[in-house]
Amino acid sequence: MALFRKKKVGKPRNPLGNALFEYDTIIKKSLQEIINGVRSKRRLNPRKTEKILEDVYRKFDNITDRISKENLKIDYRSDKTRYIIIDMISRLKALFKKAEEQDFDHLKFNSDKTASEIDNIENIRETLKKKMKEIESDYL
Repeated sequence: MALFRKKKVGKPRNPLGNALFEYDTIIKKSLQEIINGVRSKRRLNPRKTEKILEDVYRKFDNITDRISKENLKIDYRSDKTRYIIIDMISRLKALFKKAEEQDFDHLKFNSDKTASEIDNIENIRETLKKKMKEIESDYL
């Protein structure tokens, strides 16, 4: 028996908590390199970035489809949280699609404005923690 066990983190039971868990995982694993590249104003490899974003868009679409009003029936308190999550995902997708149109060249797509928009999305994620506490989710 090990002295220090690694605590196993399972998927949240709450569907909105699960959606946020997947969103955070996508940000940490797939998009972190792209976000750092945008913030540091360096040109990203369009082919590699395009492949990564294609997979990320598919995952984001799956998340939004799963928590859509047609597929998930939840109480009125959770509706605002659902719409915040969907808005956050759509803003991030729109931001990267705009950068993708400019071949991820920081001189063309105004990386300062893009970096500030990414910061706004991160602030939305922080305020979403309060909402998740209000709906008593098992994931913040």
